[in-house]
Amino acid sequence: MDISRITLEECEEAKNLILEGFRERFGWIDDTLNPDIKDIAACYDGVDNHFFVGKDQQGIVCTGALKRQGVSTYEIVRMSVRADMRSKGLGRTMLQHLEDAAKSLKAVKLVLETNRAWEDAVGFYKRSGFINTGENESRFYFEKILTGPSRPSSVSS
Repeated sequence: MDISRITLEECEEAKNLILEGFRERFGWIDDTLNPDIKDIAACYDGVDNHFFVGKDQQGIVCTGALKRQGVSTYEIVRMSVRADMRSKGLGRTMLQHLEDAAKSLKAVKLVLETNRAWEDAVGFYKRSGFINTGENESRFYFEKILTGPSRPSSVSS
């Protein structure tokens, strides 16, 4: 799998992958939610917000994005892996790419949130070193302090 910054031509395919994941999880999609994926190119400008896609020979297999939340904090959003490609390490590879990209952007902390009912996602983030910092009746909130040097990433490309 190759991970790169999303191109304008890939935005629709990435949006559909994310929405299909929502449909699978919830059984429906509310089109009024998630305005950022209606216009990925505008919302993820490559300056404060960065959107990446993982691709194989058949197209996009996973997505992940970073949104600036402060001087040295980024939020991980839009982590999604195509259903037929799960449990192959692609999510872990994308998450590592996002961490490396954040480090190259001088981030010190990553934050994210996920649905309480998504036990696999909750476990994934805990195994990846994220600490639960809070919760409400529908969400868990996590953070990770970044240490060590970054690996090369495609943030500047």
